[in-house]
Amino acid sequence: MTNYGIPYMGSKSKICKDIAFYFPDAENFYDLFGGGFSVTHYMMTQESDRFKTFHFNEIKSGVVDLIKRAIAGEFNYDRFKPAWITREDFFASDDADVKVCWSFGNNQKTYMFGREIERYKKSMHQAVVFDEFDDLAEMTLGFKCWPKEVTTIKQKRIYLRQKLEHYRKTKIPKHLHQFLSKKQLQQLEQLEQLQQLERSQRLEQLRMTALDYRDVKILPDSVVYCDIPYFEKENYQNHFSHQEFFDWAATRDFPVYVSEYNIDDPRFKLVFQIEKRSTLSSTGFGGEKIEKLYWNQVGKVQEDFFL
Repeated sequence: MTNYGIPYMGSKSKICKDIAFYFPDAENFYDLFGGGFSVTHYMMTQESDRFKTFHFNEIKSGVVDLIKRAIAGEFNYDRFKPAWITREDFFASDDADVKVCWSFGNNQKTYMFGREIERYKKSMHQAVVFDEFDDLAEMTLGFKCWPKEVTTIKQKRIYLRQKLEHYRKTKIPKHLHQFLSKKQLQQLEQLEQLQQLERSQRLEQLRMTALDYRDVKILPDSVVYCDIPYFEKENYQNHFSHQEFFDWAATRDFPVYVSEYNIDDPRFKLVFQIEKRSTLSSTGFGGEKIEKLYWNQVGKVQEDFFL
């Protein structure tokens, strides 16, 4: 499955196609609470013929800058060699790439690794990125240097991933019992994918801002998607006023589509829902949630689409 955007808490990467199905065609598409860029990325690469311009907005300017850097190719495997970020480094840093890629669930608040597995992760990181093998790396991989045909960081990551998959299917060595998550291996790979936009003519269609949603000027003939902070998720709150947003969205003269778990407001109509596994758990099993898409009932659409 293709991942869209950057690794990000609450990403819609896995359900972009389902959501996009309900957007009517228009001149302009706006992703007002863009987060990790997944919906805009999907729309630009898979639905580009439906809109002439794509406007991505995310109030966190550091995240917008991170996405721009990814599109520009800064995280290319052949050039980017990230230093290991310790727990102390993480909490001391204000850099978006550190906060996003080195946090648990990409929540930008909690360090990615527990203390008991941090040294395992660092060992593999140093071997893959810098060809530095400690005893743990040697035990895990079975050698002190990479095979001659394995030269790039991407090839090393794939090799390590295959090695871990082999352990899963056979017998897991005692020293690796707590070290079989692929998550860190996928972070930079996902960032690197955005570089494809730089080589595409579609990039000319993209506008990016870091504004409050109310300050974004919406052009005529537009469709707006809003992946707002979910009401029951404390990590998303950040003093966001849901009532002010609903009043704003309900009084627009253009179609506004809103993702939420539940909107108890007759001004909005439920158009789609899907069960989605939450990853916000230290065990990786956060339970199932029903993701829902609502519409402010502006514009004409096919009634058959609605629930």
